[in-house]
Amino acid sequence: MRKLNAVGTIVITGALLMGGCGNFGKNADKPNREEAIIINEDEKAGGSIETGNGFGFSSFDLEIDVDGKDAIDADYDVTEKADADYENKLKNIKLKDNKAMDELSKMFIEIRITKDTPQQEVIDKILQWYGLDTYSKFDLDVDFDDGTLLDIEDVK
Repeated sequence: MRKLNAVGTIVITGALLMGGCGNFGKNADKPNREEAIIINEDEKAGGSIETGNGFGFSSFDLEIDVDGKDAIDADYDVTEKADADYENKLKNIKLKDNKAMDELSKMFIEIRITKDTPQQEVIDKILQWYGLDTYSKFDLDVDFDDGTLLDIEDVK
């Protein structure tokens, strides 16, 4: 009798374990794991425009002069805290902080520069964004998230 009692307990326990831990439901054939999100090592620190976590750089300092006079000054820096200033003297616009950040974000999304973008292409994209055909001075400094620096100085 004791043997029968022990065997019965084992069978019932086994049935309960299989029922509770088994995968016999209607979704048994579907994988239980969602697609993993892959994050590049370069994107961990500051993100990139593709991930939506940033623009791929921590600072952006642009100065464009037209006919020897200041025309555009744009400063974006997120190394310590988010800070932005934007001045377009051609359109009489002067913005600071969040409003400047919003305006510069539009440009960053449109021009999409990376550390591998050729310098002339960077100049062309920025001039096109501002609707400029020529300049007397173009000065751009960009610190990318991976530590790469872009420094363009062109005086005509």
